[in-house]
Amino acid sequence: MLVKYSNLLTVCFFLIWTPLSSQQGVPSSIINFNPYFDHAAYGGMERTLSLTFQSRAAWSTLEGRPSTQYIGVHMPVYAWKGSIGGDILTQKEGNLRINQLRTSYNYVMPYLGGLISLGGRLGLSHIRLDGTQVRTPQGVYIDGTTNHRDQVLDNNLQNGIGGLWEISALYTNPSFQIMASLSDLVSLGQSIGNAKYSQDKTLNVFGEYNYVINPNLKLIPSMSLRTNFTVLQTEVRALANFNTKNYAGFSLRGYSSKTIDALSIIAGHRVSPKFSLYYAYDIGLSGLRSVHDGTHDLIVRINLDPIFGKNLPPRIIYNPRFL
Repeated sequence: MLVKYSNLLTVCFFLIWTPLSSQQGVPSSIINFNPYFDHAAYGGMERTLSLTFQSRAAWSTLEGRPSTQYIGVHMPVYAWKGSIGGDILTQKEGNLRINQLRTSYNYVMPYLGGLISLGGRLGLSHIRLDGTQVRTPQGVYIDGTTNHRDQVLDNNLQNGIGGLWEISALYTNPSFQIMASLSDLVSLGQSIGNAKYSQDKTLNVFGEYNYVINPNLKLIPSMSLRTNFTVLQTEVRALANFNTKNYAGFSLRGYSSKTIDALSIIAGHRVSPKFSLYYAYDIGLSGLRSVHDGTHDLIVRINLDPIFGKNLPPRIIYNPRFL
């Protein structure tokens, strides 16, 4: 999630500034393959027990670079007319570490030849700032002791726990899908030492279209928008699906000369009906390219039979001739 601090000096020493996508921990380049990350309403849409493992390492040549590890699971529960799910997220940026645990439910119903899903998600966020990793010109760091000699900077580990929430909606049919989520419109503030922390409100919108050229080739253009109502991030993608098993394409993050950040090369392979691999590499295009190299993003996805309700009979459709 986006992070705000009330003490600017604390930010300067404790947090390596990263773009909107990195603050979110978002694997944005291959969100097509993990939309549940941002949208609880996507839960169960694969009609299987879906397990997703994701690792993202940004700016690979920098010390203290942002990194994200993610595990998510969701599946349909037909008896509840929807889906349940949960995920665990760990983000590291410099001496900042964020751990999140979330759980979700979404209700699904048919509509206009497709499906509408309305979902919600609740969670907890644990924040840790390691003051022992900071060094100041006047500080004393001898025999394992840490003394910054600063009235603002803390010499020890600081921890804080807060709440997370999200509401989301999705519409999908065989040709396209569109989804939107709103997170932490009202955030539960918390303290970490002398700093104040809160989740920044975030709106995520994602849409994709399936254009079938022939049985062996499908084009999948997509676009995502992300904003905290102050900063806007966009990403446009073009993917090709070959023989239903192989994916290749690219994405461009940014929409103007001041916001263009990276070009991503994307590839994926469905090893079997139950096991898939996806990879993306970001090539920096902004001025930051002079001080950092690319970003690696890997997804491993496993699809299994649902645990609950897979043998339930279909819903009864009453024939009006016999009413």
